[in-house]
Amino acid sequence: MPTEAEVMPSAEFVRRLKEEIARSPQQRVNHPFVRAVCEGRASMEQLRQWALQDYQFRRAVPRIAMLRYLACTDPVFQPKLYEVVADETQGLRPGSVGHPDMFVEFAAALGLARRELETAPLRPATAAHLYYAELIIHTLPWFVVMAAQIGAEGTFSPAAAALGQAFIKQYGLKPESVRFFTVHVEADAEHGSLAEEIARRYISSPPLQAQTREVTLRRLELLYDAWTIDG
Repeated sequence: MPTEAEVMPSAEFVRRLKEEIARSPQQRVNHPFVRAVCEGRASMEQLRQWALQDYQFRRAVPRIAMLRYLACTDPVFQPKLYEVVADETQGLRPGSVGHPDMFVEFAAALGLARRELETAPLRPATAAHLYYAELIIHTLPWFVVMAAQIGAEGTFSPAAAALGQAFIKQYGLKPESVRFFTVHVEADAEHGSLAEEIARRYISSPPLQAQTREVTLRRLELLYDAWTIDG
């Protein structure tokens, strides 16, 4: 990554950032929880505890997406960000509904009622990620916030694919119960591409590139930590 005195084209910055993310040990697809699920070693209680915590972020995503849309000042990207809001709240793809609703369906297949999801206390790692995700919306330029999605939505697709397949193969869940994950294989790849597009358009100075890298890697770290389940 460049120093303050160096100037790097935004496209090259995005390329290097993606390479750094790919090398990170905090890729969720390689998380011990994901490996345990893929190998059928995670207990049902661990799956439930993970789902209770992950839902706390999933239900906040539509509101966070709306805040990002409202902060956007670019008429080219505004409709694209609104599409993300609509996708999260209503579901724009065949066989999908609002993404939190799909997660509720998945949780129900694990034996969790909506009331349990809605009243689950936040673990510290869950709270840290939620608070940070909202803090940056209110304190940083909208395009830095969106560019940092390269390390958030942009890294979820492989983990979603692995989890969706494992929940069916290892735990006998029906395909319709895991559509939250199968839908996100495509959806988050698209959202990650939008983040790259915004980064190439706006993240062109050394200070912005340094800030974006810091926020992106922090999101990557917090997302990884939030998936750590004891027991």
